[in-house]
Amino acid sequence: MDKVRKSHHKRNTLLIEDYIQKYSISKRPIAVNFRNKFPELNYERYSHLIHSYPAKLLVHIPYFFINNSYFSRKGDIVLDPFCGTGTVLLESILAGRNALGADANPLARMIANAKTTRLNEATLRKHLSSIVSRAKKYKKYELPDVVNCDYWFSESVQEKLSKLLRSINLIKNIDVRNFFLISYSNCIKKVSYADLRVSVPVKLNPNRFPEDSEAREKIKIRLKQLKNIDVFSKFQAIAEENIARISTIKEIDTKYKSKVISKDARNLTESINTNKRLKSNSVKLIVTSPPYAGAQKYIRASSLNLGWLGICDTTNLLKLDSQNIGRENYNVDDLKLITTGIKSADSLIRKLYKINAKRACIVGYYLNEMKDALKESVRVLKSGGHLVLIVGNNKVCDEEFNTQKYLSEYLQNIGLKLEFKLIDDIKSYGLMTKRNKTADIISREWILVFKKT
Repeated sequence: MDKVRKSHHKRNTLLIEDYIQKYSISKRPIAVNFRNKFPELNYERYSHLIHSYPAKLLVHIPYFFINNSYFSRKGDIVLDPFCGTGTVLLESILAGRNALGADANPLARMIANAKTTRLNEATLRKHLSSIVSRAKKYKKYELPDVVNCDYWFSESVQEKLSKLLRSINLIKNIDVRNFFLISYSNCIKKVSYADLRVSVPVKLNPNRFPEDSEAREKIKIRLKQLKNIDVFSKFQAIAEENIARISTIKEIDTKYKSKVISKDARNLTESINTNKRLKSNSVKLIVTSPPYAGAQKYIRASSLNLGWLGICDTTNLLKLDSQNIGRENYNVDDLKLITTGIKSADSLIRKLYKINAKRACIVGYYLNEMKDALKESVRVLKSGGHLVLIVGNNKVCDEEFNTQKYLSEYLQNIGLKLEFKLIDDIKSYGLMTKRNKTADIISREWILVFKKT
């Protein structure tokens, strides 16, 4: 354990004990600022920035809850059932824990695996040189099934991306291939006509700005550049940056492992390719930030990547989205009054149903699916283990949807003890741009800490 981590470890343990004592007396949430607690932490650390992804968990939060001796010790298992791109998983193995994760988005699972897999730097550099040289020599190429490909990519870019993909797929070592596929994936939006400031694909359009404006001219220049952008050089630069990032995790003790085990938080399995359920009472600590109700369009945000990687063709995008908790797409037949068994939530859902049936159904289904996911998490959690839940409240049809209250009520109803609550203001989380007019953005992060007795 390095000196900084060791000092944080002691301080964090004392802070946690202090939070428990304060909350036991006041029963009021404690205001914190995790960025200020660990100003030296950022996403440049290790391999966190290996791939862009919307609404990543602030790294400071799992760092705090993993680096202490109150919730877990070296060698213990830390689970994130909504692991996304593996922020919790990476911080767990860095702290000398073993990590397990689950996520519905196959792109997120790929990133999480790549981010936590130790690879030889020299081997990666050798492969990179071969990938690019092979791709440049190819005469023929085959386009994968990418949604509205001609709309998002110039013909020149489509050709070069296809040749790169063909070259990468020749790599026999699965971990090495996965690393380069992730580097390739991180290149895709950067060579597309998509606005990089927005998580979901939105095409750059100069006509959105006044004539003769600087913004309009910049977009015109950008669109012209993108027609014949040097895709090979762009990929090479991204891959080289990722090689440098992945080389920093070689210092992690190899006995600490990270593994993405499941596609569904409601059904935690021993591995991604088996139906055998993860053993009950096997996990010491759960740290997770589940999706918000209708707040993130993860599959839509990943649609171009999923197509180019050959993971999900255009005909199956909606099916994949239907597996995500918090989704917004429902059939007309699904739009019925939903009850959750959470009293405070059900009264709000009845009220919302009279205003906007679809929004009421979205939050109703969300809570029921979250109940199933949390019940499964509690099943695998050891007696005496802790569940750290990071959630945000939002507004639905101008009514406050108090997610933290509803989930807290449910977890206490099934026997967990609430040890303390923290509130941290969100500064920038990369949330989607234009939200549905009947929804609202999340402005504060609630951290709920439960103990399984």
